[in-house]
Amino acid sequence: MAEALPASPGLRWQRRTGFSAVTLRHSVDDVRARLALEAAGLPCCSTAGRIAGDGPWLAWRSPGECLGLSFDPTPLHFAWGALAPGRCDTAVVLDLSHALALFELHGPGLDDWLARLVDASAIPRQPGLATRCRLIEVTVDLWRLAPERLWLLADRHLAPWVAQWLDYAQAGATSGPSAQRRFVS
Repeated sequence: MAEALPASPGLRWQRRTGFSAVTLRHSVDDVRARLALEAAGLPCCSTAGRIAGDGPWLAWRSPGECLGLSFDPTPLHFAWGALAPGRCDTAVVLDLSHALALFELHGPGLDDWLARLVDASAIPRQPGLATRCRLIEVTVDLWRLAPERLWLLADRHLAPWVAQWLDYAQAGATSGPSAQRRFVS
């Protein structure tokens, strides 16, 4: 029998717009990448699973990559100018602003509700932590900003699908053949 997903009173989500996003890919321990970040006034994100800064934010994705996000594009564009493709042989900044969708989730019971969609062990529990995990079938990034506030980043073309799953889980719909048909595109 299918398990009902309980609705969470007070739990809300919204899709955020108006942000800039970049990926910084670099050789591990590349000094030029760190210097370019510092020159742009951006924090360095060298610790696994951590978010640096409080706007703009940089999150560690792997030893050779971090993801930057800001609602003021200036610092990210400055870093992009210093490390645009072809300017450095050990690092590159690529603009992902039009490639990502950003969802903000907040409210009480956020972790319990989110555990219905992702592996519970992948949820960052403390502010300042970030993880990369699977939401149902696709890879997403989760950034914990506050105890009851989290950002979910996904590929932009998947935004309608992610939104449907968020609605589905929030509404407390049951999983079963009839519910699954509603979300097939």
